[in-house]
Amino acid sequence: PTPLSPSTMSHSPPSPGSQFDIIPIEPGCPWYSWSRPNVHWCEENLCAWITAPANTWSNVSYIVLGAVMVKQARRMKSPTMGLFGPASIVTGVSSFAFHASYTYVFQIFDYFGMFCFVYLAIVVNLRRSNLVSKRSQGRVFWSLVCASTALVPVMGHFNAPYQLLVLGLVLLTLCQEGYILRLSRLKGQHAVANYRWNVAGLGFLVSGATCSALDATRVWCDPKNHVYNGHAMWHLLTSVGLFCFFQFYKQFAWDEGMKGLPVVVVV
Repeated sequence: PTPLSPSTMSHSPPSPGSQFDIIPIEPGCPWYSWSRPNVHWCEENLCAWITAPANTWSNVSYIVLGAVMVKQARRMKSPTMGLFGPASIVTGVSSFAFHASYTYVFQIFDYFGMFCFVYLAIVVNLRRSNLVSKRSQGRVFWSLVCASTALVPVMGHFNAPYQLLVLGLVLLTLCQEGYILRLSRLKGQHAVANYRWNVAGLGFLVSGATCSALDATRVWCDPKNHVYNGHAMWHLLTSVGLFCFFQFYKQFAWDEGMKGLPVVVVV
């Protein structure tokens, strides 16, 4: 594989709708006729089917840990907890496809994967807040995921930074947890969850976001390093963070026959 030449990359500020224009790269390279995404990470893109090896292969961690979640959820016989593993796997597969191709179409798919896991946490927290029932959680989840995914190309058309969508959703989950923690303490000590895994997950998430920011700002940047870099560390660290959040949610009795803390703490 050979690096894309500088002449094939667009360095000028994009105009509204420009993400839908084809940015030519070297003819003959895989993906050369596809539209580019709205972000370029530090790693140099190669003329190959996998254009960014480090940013691509690091997504395997989501898939591996997702498989572990699936296995643990089966032992628990919990349909609700059984959603977390597939969500992590979809996150890994979609991000793998995006970084391998470095295309706008698969960037949208990448956001679909991220929305799957983030909205899963939001929806189960809505159950804990007694705002969503177990029966309707699937319908609410898919409505939110599909609506947000559809919003990405709309924001892209107007050159809006749709990366802020994920940031806003993560902040929303933190606000949810703060609200639920406060009310569970008012309800009684028996309803207060153990937040050890949640705090650990947040730590991995913040560490990963820091590495990714260092990559995006080129503070940590070696374009020719195709083994590890800041954004690859984002994948590795956040996959562990998602696994920690899964461990946190295991303590609740989500489904019939399960032992654990009461799901609904807001009465």
